[in-house]
Amino acid sequence: MPEEKSEKFLGDVQAIQRTRTATSALGIVISNQLSNAAAVATLDIQGLVLSLKASGMSDLAVRAILLDDLSTGGVLFGTFRNQVKNTVKSGVGMAGNIGSQNAFIKAGVEEFTWIASSSKPCPDCVPRHGDTGTMEYFRSIGLPASGFSVCQMNCHCQLLPVTYKGENLEMPLMR
Repeated sequence: MPEEKSEKFLGDVQAIQRTRTATSALGIVISNQLSNAAAVATLDIQGLVLSLKASGMSDLAVRAILLDDLSTGGVLFGTFRNQVKNTVKSGVGMAGNIGSQNAFIKAGVEEFTWIASSSKPCPDCVPRHGDTGTMEYFRSIGLPASGFSVCQMNCHCQLLPVTYKGENLEMPLMR
């Protein structure tokens, strides 16, 4: 009995460590994506301002163009807004995946099935649909939304327990 509690405690500690590592990595990924989006937007704004000023436009006119782009979601600020929105959306999805994986592992699930769930799954994810393996196997070849694939962080694939018998899973699920 004490050995069972010790093994359970060790398993819980390992799950907490995995969650902390994954959460820390997620924070770094999101921070880097937001920093990159801000850097690109800054360079785009600087380039536009220099171009407009070189063509002889006044500071007041440049300011008006930038404010219009900001208020209408134009090319500069609209792109930045979309990048931030997509980064947050991906982060929420990744956090959900981390939580699901930890819950499955804690429940004793050992075998998983790769489920492609997108209207247009990427060429890297399509062949993985229906593949089965342990969590360690999928970590070694790349988890959904881990960045290994063409779809990068936009991946909608899921790892489900092999015992899951929900919808028709022979073909990728359409979202």
